[in-house]
Amino acid sequence: MKPHALSLVLLAGALALLPPATAAAQGFEMSKSGDQQIQVYADNGIEWHSEELRVIARGNAHAIRGTMTVDADVLTAHYRKGPKGDEIWRLDADGNVVIRSPTDTATGAKGIYDLDKAVFVLKGAPARLVTPTEAFEATDSLEYWELQKMAVLRGNAIATQEGKKLQGDVLTAHFKDKDPNAGTKGKPGAPAAARPAAPAAKPGGGAASDSDNGLELKRADAYGNVVLTTATETISGDRGDYNVETGIATVSGSAKIVREGSNQLEGGWAHVNLNTGVSKMFAGTPGGSDTGKRVQGYFIPRKGGDKGGASFSAGVPGARGSDAANQDGNR
Repeated sequence: MKPHALSLVLLAGALALLPPATAAAQGFEMSKSGDQQIQVYADNGIEWHSEELRVIARGNAHAIRGTMTVDADVLTAHYRKGPKGDEIWRLDADGNVVIRSPTDTATGAKGIYDLDKAVFVLKGAPARLVTPTEAFEATDSLEYWELQKMAVLRGNAIATQEGKKLQGDVLTAHFKDKDPNAGTKGKPGAPAAARPAAPAAKPGGGAASDSDNGLELKRADAYGNVVLTTATETISGDRGDYNVETGIATVSGSAKIVREGSNQLEGGWAHVNLNTGVSKMFAGTPGGSDTGKRVQGYFIPRKGGDKGGASFSAGVPGARGSDAANQDGNR
């Protein structure tokens, strides 16, 4: 069946006041596409409700603007009267939602793209965001803020990057445009298991793919039931943060480090250098005063000639937060 098509050429309006997109536009930037028109395609027809100021596209629907595409079973475009004609200010997507740029992909069951605020929200089980180097998912919702280049994930939120995983009840991810020269640094992409299959190409746009552009994680913060997992250890606590540029992660609030062999440390907060593999546990809070509590270590010796291989524990004196930071430099 030949899809119905409708070119909404009147929809630049107020959006044209934003800076036009450049040829090297990166990430999700549908609100920055300047005077480019929005084209809508659908297999089962397009309804124009002039009194309600909305357009509904049903059946394998696509809204395309420049290099950005929003796909769904049903798309509803809300518009208003502007100084230069009708202008779309919001897209509602329902069913099998896919938001794609040339390099990044976001998916969910339902979505709202507010072009005025340059924000989209996805809901799904789960909602996912995949960049050339990271993968994110959450069971409740995923928000992406274009101007701030920030994602907020709620509900069993997980971020995966190069064999490392950070999860929590809520996770915020701060991005930067990917360095075009990053490929020369040998930085691999996210694990294949964490990356959903790329959607098929749609009219007017292609599926997202790895490239020299796109979003790249700069920092991630996790709140509630935080777990940071690496190839050799698991760090848990109430709050965590990971600075990608320094490779330093901290986890605070009843922090625990568990290494291979069930060896573990418990204390106030953990300082983990993911580049060197060195982890430290301290009492108190980061930058705070000594609480007087000791850091506890539990170690299980390897079975060899010893009898029974019994476990043992040892108390390690805690260090003040300020001293901890001095021991390993700035985070």
